[in-house]
Amino acid sequence: MSKTFCAYPWRHLYVQTTGHQKICCLSNEHITKDDGYHQFNLSRDNLSSGWNSDYMKNIRKKMLKGESLPTCKRCYDLEAKGISSMRDKTNMEYYKLNTANDGSITIPMKHLELHFGNVCNLTCKMCSQQFSHLIGKELLRMGTIDPEFLKWVKKHSGVVNNWSGELDVVYDWFKNDKIKKEVFEKISADVNFLSIVGGEPTAIPEFFELLEFCYNNGTLEKKDIILFTNLTNTNYKLTQWMKKVKNFTIYGSIDGLNERNEYIRYPSKWNKILDSLNFYQELIKNTQRGGLIFGPTIQLLNIDHFADMIIFFEQFSEKHQIELSINWTSVVTAPVIYDYLISPADYKQYLIEHLYKKAEAIQIQNNKREVLTHVKTLESSLNNQTDLHLINAFIKFNDFQDKFRKCSSWRALLPKLENSMTAAALKR
Repeated sequence: MSKTFCAYPWRHLYVQTTGHQKICCLSNEHITKDDGYHQFNLSRDNLSSGWNSDYMKNIRKKMLKGESLPTCKRCYDLEAKGISSMRDKTNMEYYKLNTANDGSITIPMKHLELHFGNVCNLTCKMCSQQFSHLIGKELLRMGTIDPEFLKWVKKHSGVVNNWSGELDVVYDWFKNDKIKKEVFEKISADVNFLSIVGGEPTAIPEFFELLEFCYNNGTLEKKDIILFTNLTNTNYKLTQWMKKVKNFTIYGSIDGLNERNEYIRYPSKWNKILDSLNFYQELIKNTQRGGLIFGPTIQLLNIDHFADMIIFFEQFSEKHQIELSINWTSVVTAPVIYDYLISPADYKQYLIEHLYKKAEAIQIQNNKREVLTHVKTLESSLNNQTDLHLINAFIKFNDFQDKFRKCSSWRALLPKLENSMTAAALKR
């Protein structure tokens, strides 16, 4: 078995919110043009422009020769630790036979992960303007109130906020009619496995236009579709479209119940989330070809609430008799202030006892094991030195943002965390 081969360069393409293209979401490089410098981007290039570029041809040739590639380092590193990576090691001989000596192929891309820009309707605590155009705009408004605060946020980028690029940038390559037409036609004709991500796809009319285009062209029948959504919005025509697809999965990004989700994923409304969940479970039952995945981002603002979320979704699944799974991979480490391991030792001890007790009510053993894995992580970090800089940065950023938003504060929602953080800050 090859230690470097991966099938992705033969069948998959990843399009970022910016319109840049990569082999997959974990690759370290963008697909570059033949000058080795400029990068393919949907704001100016066709979706298929880079498919047989010199960059992709060289990637394929090197993989078939067994050479290691810098762009694949993240998968190599995971495998070196004994952790499964995304690397697809299948069908090497098939792809070898269907690859020309120069690395070009006639096989069209079959898999596409398409980020519909950064247009979003939420400003989630752990997100960045790379994935929500509203976050940057909110920061700029906060800066008009206190310019020094905005300078502080930029200085501490990655610690208090995932600052990236210009704060007022909107990635909306899909507004270009020529590019949009080519992307829609390519997806309709060739793509069998389509992941749609945002921004928030359901807040973007062009996402629904894509489904309608494929529906009108009779190509939905061959597609597996994954929709990543914050569940704040639905479209009645999804009932019509999803009846036609080969299979679909709704990946619901939820980070809490009731007020907790409204706080983390501001300004979502829990009642609307429940409406959307009911809409999708009815769609799944009526079509008998769909599934639902609950995808939380595990972080300081919800780790205490984590078992409650799992219990809620287990009960939801049982009540409606639909299959529901949980994605465990999204653990927030940036912005650093939302990494639950920065919390003081006394709060970690509370979390350990609280989660251990709560886990008893979890019915599915795999879910229980995952919660207890986080308990063990907390236990192993108990003797770590508390970083007062991070504690104070958490307090400063969230106090300012909560006041600006005029919403429920982290202090009111997490009183035990407030007591612990405040006590730690006073020891300075």
